[in-house]
Amino acid sequence: MRYAVISDIHGNVDALQAVLKDIERRAVDSIICLGDIVGYYPDPEACVKLVNGNVSHAVAGNHDYAAIGKIDTQNFTYYAFAAMEWTKRNLSARAKEYLASLSLAGEIEDMYYTHSSPSNPQDFTYVFPDSEVAIFEAFNSLDHRLNFIGHTHWPSIMLQDQDKIMLYTDHCVEIAQKYYYLINVGSVGQPRNFDPRSCYAIYDTMASEVTLIHVEYDFKVTQKKVIENNLPAFLADRLQKGR
Repeated sequence: MRYAVISDIHGNVDALQAVLKDIERRAVDSIICLGDIVGYYPDPEACVKLVNGNVSHAVAGNHDYAAIGKIDTQNFTYYAFAAMEWTKRNLSARAKEYLASLSLAGEIEDMYYTHSSPSNPQDFTYVFPDSEVAIFEAFNSLDHRLNFIGHTHWPSIMLQDQDKIMLYTDHCVEIAQKYYYLINVGSVGQPRNFDPRSCYAIYDTMASEVTLIHVEYDFKVTQKKVIENNLPAFLADRLQKGR
């Protein structure tokens, strides 16, 4: 089996379409979505529809739950809050029903997936490569050898060898049974790793290999939509900077 794992689309349908097109040409068998389908960008309805029609397994992110009132937005930044209020007004009842159907975590074969830290998915904790406490909490909670997350918009591959946790520097890793892996698949719709390209992962079970894939898309189209819909201009600017 070949799984594509995507995350953090955030209403950016232009990026999502480019990623789905790339996935199609790579002969993937199944797509998993790690949440935050909506929020920030101006095509939440279209993104929900594409995810619902193309993704086999999905979990919810904090923006998905915020859009349906399952969590409040008191801890959101100004930009996230403003975009979420816009998103709530521009989602159909059917789209909200789909978001409400998503759980916080899932497992398939030998892998576990959730939007944020696997230690407490309901808390939506960020696991950055330099977040020592969050990393140790995440690895201490693992039951599966292979674990996929999103949320930070920063792709990374971390592995644990007994008591030692290492950040893997390559974009492709062969999965060994002696290690535990925590793989952040990055963001489709709002990269923050100083690379404006969308990012997702492919897990090939036959090759026992995970690869992080970067995909170019025309972010200027999305930027134009942000301005036309009176969303914060900062959200448009950051697409070009990838941060």
